[in-house]
Amino acid sequence: MAPRLSSRAAFSALAGAVVAVACILHAEPARADITSFLSTGGGMELAKNRVANTFDSAGSMSFALGVGTDPFRKVVLAGMFRSTTSFSLGTDLNLAARVATGGFARGQWGVALDVGPGWRSFAHGQYGKWPLFGQATLGAPWGLQLGVGAEVLKIAGDDPSAVSFLAVLEIDLLRLTVMRQGSTDKWWPNPSPAGGKYTGFLPGLLW
Repeated sequence: MAPRLSSRAAFSALAGAVVAVACILHAEPARADITSFLSTGGGMELAKNRVANTFDSAGSMSFALGVGTDPFRKVVLAGMFRSTTSFSLGTDLNLAARVATGGFARGQWGVALDVGPGWRSFAHGQYGKWPLFGQATLGAPWGLQLGVGAEVLKIAGDDPSAVSFLAVLEIDLLRLTVMRQGSTDKWWPNPSPAGGKYTGFLPGLLW
């Protein structure tokens, strides 16, 4: 005959089961939704040579990569890495914090602002070496976006302050695909966008 459980052991087992069930029933669904950005494009850069005291222009190619908070938020915060190569000058590398509207994150109309430190890998400091980078980007459906930015001042080193301006036309491949939802669904359905379907008011607008 199997030994009988003591009252204390039985009570402990019952209490453990109740606590486990309560935890399971109380648990909320985990949210791991993130916003992702991956853009590339091209444009023009105008940079001042502090030694020659001239402005030099060059065609440029841009690449940017970043991740941020939940795309359902009205304001999405993200960290960005950007590389911009100006063909007759060289390559700028930037790390930036991004503030974007929810519409931008979900592949619709919206705006984003990037600000952060930069490093100019080219020349010998006459264009500035460690500037402050900033860029405003207007996002449209289908992943299209127009960015206007600048690199100014200096945040480190003894090199001259930077003065340069940049305009780029880009396509964000993730805003076009996995992040995209809203008005473009009727032309190219995205049945499972990142974060799920947005059901807020006027989801095709900025927020």
